Amino acid sequence: MEKYHILERIGEGSFGKVYRGRRKYSGHVVALKFVSKQGKSVRDLENLRQEIRILHQSDHCNIIAMMDSFETDKEFCMVTEYAQGELFQVIKDERSLSECEIRRIAIQLVQALHALHSNNIIHRDIKPQNILIGSKQQIKLCDFGFARAITNDASLVKSIKGTPLYMAPELLQEKPYNHTVDLWSLGVILYELAVGKPPFYTERIVLLIQMIVRDEVDYPSTMSVELQSFLKGLLNKDPAKRLKWPEILEHPFVQETPKQLETRLQLERQAHSLPRFSAENELHDAFMEESEAKMMSLPISMRKLSNG
Repeated sequence: MEKYHILERIGEGSFGKVYRGRRKYSGHVVALKFVSKQGKSVRDLENLRQEIRILHQSDHCNIIAMMDSFETDKEFCMVTEYAQGELFQVIKDERSLSECEIRRIAIQLVQALHALHSNNIIHRDIKPQNILIGSKQQIKLCDFGFARAITNDASLVKSIKGTPLYMAPELLQEKPYNHTVDLWSLGVILYELAVGKPPFYTERIVLLIQMIVRDEVDYPSTMSVELQSFLKGLLNKDPAKRLKWPEILEHPFVQETPKQLETRLQLERQAHSLPRFSAENELHDAFMEESEAKMMSLPISMRKLSNG
């Protein structure tokens, strides 16, 4: 830690504390995440080590970069690149975005997930709180504590992790699953960005599970054909029929180049005075923590959804 100056605390929760810091001599701004080992189970500690391993191995512009890591008898410390914004805050502030802005986000998230899945890694906890916004509005996928490495494309055992709101139906039904659970979560997030709310939402966890498993998604008539087609492919309840690689990369909704997108965004902002992303860096785990608390009030058979 002698290599870093701590500047300010920017987040705190059950996961630990996050600080904005600066590397000595170079002045490079970083994020430092400290996680105490106290009270953590063997599984919790292994999840942390797994996150560190995955981030050290990952090298993609849309995945948060791990710059350094330390482990002592009392805590873990992860040093990553600093991203000032968070998609959760954008949703909170703006409610919904234009399809042009959604397309920009979708293209980057698709690239991040393709990089992970190509390396046989499933994130398993894709949600707005785990999507940061860096300089030049570059999307950064983070928080790999629930990620899992796989050896092939076969379905995985029924190990459940993640936030219920963004979980795929097969997870909630305690069925084997594969990387397509991340693609369902991507669909939920993009739908939320377009409509202003997730496709399925209620504060009652049991009812939420039933809705995700049984109910059909309602697509607004104002949604473009391209976006609706993309979301229908991602939000197919049957994982075997869900959009897969490489078809996702070839879908028209994510085909525009960054230059084409930027030109269209500039014209759109001039016409409608749309705000640019300006989220402050806060780590909002409120829904996750509330969901976990509610899960503990369910019957034992249902608690498996949060405990794995």
